[in-house]
Amino acid sequence: MSEWGIALIAAGSAILGSSVTGFFAWKAGHRQAAAAEAAGQAQANALIANV
Repeated sequence: MSEWGIALIAAGSAILGSSVTGFFAWKAGHRQAAAAEAAGQAQANALIANV
C-alpha cells in the first residue's frame, strides 16, 4: 500500500473517531442539560410551595 493510501486511512480513522466521540459528548451534554432543567424546576416548585 502506498504512503497516500496509509495517510488516507489514518485521516479517515481520525475523522470517524472524532465524529463518534463528538456524538457521545453531544448526547451526554443533552442528558446533563435535561437533568439540570429538572433539578431547577424541582427547586422552583419547592420555593413556591414554601412561600
